[in-house]
Amino acid sequence: MRRIIDFHTHLGDIFHENKSIAFKRPGIVKHPDGFDPFEDLEQSGFTRPLIVPDIEAQNVLIDAGQYRIWDRANIFTTGEIMDKTGISYMVSMPIMPNTSFEEALAASKLDPRFIPFTCPDFDLPDEQMMAKLKKDIALGAKGLKIHPIIQNIEITDQRCEAPIKLFGELDMPISYHCGVNDYYKADSPYLSLTNLNYGALDYTFKLLKKFPDYVIIPAHGGGSCGGELEALAEAVKKNGYKNVYVEMSHRGAADIVKSVELFGEDRVMFATDWPFDTCDCNIKCAEEALGGDPVALDKYFYRNAARILHLNF
Repeated sequence: MRRIIDFHTHLGDIFHENKSIAFKRPGIVKHPDGFDPFEDLEQSGFTRPLIVPDIEAQNVLIDAGQYRIWDRANIFTTGEIMDKTGISYMVSMPIMPNTSFEEALAASKLDPRFIPFTCPDFDLPDEQMMAKLKKDIALGAKGLKIHPIIQNIEITDQRCEAPIKLFGELDMPISYHCGVNDYYKADSPYLSLTNLNYGALDYTFKLLKKFPDYVIIPAHGGGSCGGELEALAEAVKKNGYKNVYVEMSHRGAADIVKSVELFGEDRVMFATDWPFDTCDCNIKCAEEALGGDPVALDKYFYRNAARILHLNF
């Protein structure tokens, strides 16, 4: 029986609206009939980068992402997609202050297929922030998530260092957003509260140099603009980093094959960034890329993630 861990998913509204939607039935806001770039990308088999330089097209992407959150980032729709696609577990990654560990933990109590991560609350004083993270670990947090753009903080900032050290020393996975991309349109009051350049891969190079032995997962294979996967692999090879993993959300069969060649089959993982990808295409891409090697496919779908999450094989 095939097992799948989706290493990158979200519950609730991770953007600015703070809507309490994780435990509500879908249908709060429906996407108007029209072009959905996420659907178009899936239909292409993820053969092009998600992020586009054209402002108008980027605004369409931003709107589509918000509607997908409102309509799908709840336990009901998420449970249905797991049932439909045969996904065994989804790693639920909160982004403070918009979504919380408490939501991810509650979801895992209702449905053990949700694996809760936690996220630093940078609105708290350092001592309280760290006490909260330690409590989260005791309650069942399986890893750390940071989103430098939405949380408006460099991953190499001093305030990120203590949380990263906490999880790193416990041999727990540390994942954070990579990629230079907007989440808010020019007329949004929230745009000024973010810095899209905090998603640049240069910050990852600095982080790895500082913490070469921690289990670190730069999201989206280093970014979704194009070229990040190769640049990350070059840095990993040059410096001999042994615990850098990549997840392949928004990436197709060719990139999966390439990532296995660059990083090795033991350090590449299945991910969808649900609800932005809808899982079916991601699974088909993996089967196209690795279906001829059942061992490599099982590692990609399950074993690599299970190992760093300390789950039973």
